[in-house]
Amino acid sequence: MNSKKRIWITLAIIIVLAASAVTGYVLWPKSQEEIVVEPTPSIPVQKGEITVLIKGAGSIKPTSQTVVYADHEGNINQVNAKINTRVQKGQVLFTYKNKDNAKDITQQTNTLKQQQSDLQDKQEQYKQLVMNNATPTELDSARLGIEKGKDDITVTETEIARLQKDQAAPAPLLSPISGTITKMSVSPGGAVSSGAEAFTIIDYQDLSATIQVDELDVLKIHQGLKATLQLDAIPDQTYHGKVSMIANEGAIKNGVSTFGVTIHLDQPGEIKAGMSAQATILVEQKKNILVLPIESVIQQGNQYVVQKARVSAGTQNAQPDTTTEQKVSIGIHDDSQIEIKSGLKEGDLVVIPSSDMSGLSTSSSASTMSNMGGSDDSSSTPTSDSSSTDSSSTDSSSNTSTDSSNTTTDNSSDSSSTGGGTP
Repeated sequence: MNSKKRIWITLAIIIVLAASAVTGYVLWPKSQEEIVVEPTPSIPVQKGEITVLIKGAGSIKPTSQTVVYADHEGNINQVNAKINTRVQKGQVLFTYKNKDNAKDITQQTNTLKQQQSDLQDKQEQYKQLVMNNATPTELDSARLGIEKGKDDITVTETEIARLQKDQAAPAPLLSPISGTITKMSVSPGGAVSSGAEAFTIIDYQDLSATIQVDELDVLKIHQGLKATLQLDAIPDQTYHGKVSMIANEGAIKNGVSTFGVTIHLDQPGEIKAGMSAQATILVEQKKNILVLPIESVIQQGNQYVVQKARVSAGTQNAQPDTTTEQKVSIGIHDDSQIEIKSGLKEGDLVVIPSSDMSGLSTSSSASTMSNMGGSDDSSSTPTSDSSSTDSSSTDSSSNTSTDSSNTTTDNSSDSSSTGGGTP
């Protein structure tokens, strides 16, 4: 019995010691040789291309509509246009009837005959006064009567000429533009006043798209910028146009202010007004410039810095021996790349900062630059990440000739060719 008891006690001790050994191994601090140090990535400065784009959604509408007004008063003879029909610029829309002034002309002609007869009588009376040695006062009065008679005749003759001229119909009303009649306010035989609204014409072959752009992006846009459009109704076709108008006043929705930007289509083709469209405006494009991943540039106040790396010759890995803080001047950027205008040259190695460098993580570095401006060029103000989720926010893309974010450094090669493929 005692031997069995000793065996069980021995087994219990062995189990306790084994458990303690396992726990100690797990919890005991690792030696310096056991700590795995992640390599610090570095990439070369290289040449590439950056394209800054702004996207927005909206709808197609006619570029303009024209209201046509009657330019004369009169009665309409014939209307040469119908609702929903197309007219050409210069086409006759309606004609006027001739005026019937025969009654007025007859009345004025009779008045003229009477005035002419009265003038002859006054002239005969004047002759008699002269023959009878009338006083100067009598002669002056007779002469005044003759002059008044002549003036009355002149007025009547002028009125007859006007009535005869006014019998001709006014010039017909012509269409000022080519387009479709969408509203008509006249009819044959009806009367129209000068300046009255007669037609509304819309040119459905001259179309524009109005998109909504976030307030953070609208200042980057100006008239004349090129744009491309995609339509839900015609998904396989790309249309081209230019910015023609930018709204001076924005509309606030859900705390965000957006501005209407109108893009005039070059060739609408089969597009119809009312179709929904997604537009992409080309804000700026630079080729053959020095570029880095946007997360490699850290903003410090009003300055921008990178961690410039140095690798000793003959080193068999891409780990930098030392890093120095290097001030840089930046230009435009998109979501992934940023232009380096000065401070670095092609082939220089730059360390991608980790989350504990300069108090900024790689994501917060890019976000901070976006919010602070992120460019030495005020016309290239970066957009915050929050705005990129909106359909009208900046959607920047790049056609970089080399993918710097995926480039590895081969220290056995010359630093000027590191990154493989300067265009």
